[in-house]
Amino acid sequence: AAVAAEPPRWYAAPTPSPSPSPERQEHGRSAVASAPSLAPPMPGLGGGAAARISVVAPGAGTGANAAVYAELGRMPDFRLDIKGQARAPYDRYPASWQGGAAGPNLETFAAQLMDQGIVEQSDCLVVGSRGGQVVLPSLWSRFGASVPPAVVINGGCSMGLPTAVHWPTQAVTFLLIGGQDNFRGKASVEEYIADTKSRVPKGSSRTAILYVSEMQHMPQSALLGAVLPQMVRALLAWKRAGASAPPPHDKMQAVLAAVAQQNQWSGRLMYTCGAGVWQDLPFGGANAAEKVAPQRPRQAVSAAFGGA
Repeated sequence: AAVAAEPPRWYAAPTPSPSPSPERQEHGRSAVASAPSLAPPMPGLGGGAAARISVVAPGAGTGANAAVYAELGRMPDFRLDIKGQARAPYDRYPASWQGGAAGPNLETFAAQLMDQGIVEQSDCLVVGSRGGQVVLPSLWSRFGASVPPAVVINGGCSMGLPTAVHWPTQAVTFLLIGGQDNFRGKASVEEYIADTKSRVPKGSSRTAILYVSEMQHMPQSALLGAVLPQMVRALLAWKRAGASAPPPHDKMQAVLAAVAQQNQWSGRLMYTCGAGVWQDLPFGGANAAEKVAPQRPRQAVSAAFGGA
């Protein structure tokens, strides 16, 4: 069937990429489980030895970025758990989406995760792409502000989706978005950032956005490996401090330092300092956010998931 020339922005599918090798398809779980502790652990949110990080595999790039997640799991302040698997039978959009299907799909997968206790058993979530579009909103719809802080790679929850996103005002959320991500569509940099911020609840005082001009839909490993641990630590500190506390400026500076020290990324770090009040910190040059290559055309309805 013919595809509309300009589908809505939520519909942009990732660019197909080669399937990961068999050893990468295991998502680093065995490497994470056997990793030695290299330093005294830092306390997690619940007072335990390490913060419990749950990565929702579909969309999070656990194949292409398996080494990044394995390294995250080796850090003494984290205990990593990969939830599900990309390209499993449930790794497809629900029937309410264009080209979607009845269960099993990402909504039924989210329901399974909730029944298995992902909310109660996690201190922080990591989702990406369709996980941010479908799974995280499903968790929010059922558990509201009780859902743990979340890193949202590609910012899927902040798009114009076919189903309403009930983003809790008290949620603690860190979006990672990219100038080369086809989720951006044809919007200019300023339009893309403004649209993303407009989806954040008006009363939110605990939301951050890291925009990286050079980031593709599948984040480059060097970029994700540098920023993901610091983003998680920032979220944990923000949650621990409470809704009325100021943002963890030192943790945000650590995120900024991590992305800037490689001297190959440019963009902006933005985070709320109160309801609707944003701190905006550019990196990589005064005009960094404008240094963006031409966008690829949108993918067709039948485009494959991009190795995420």
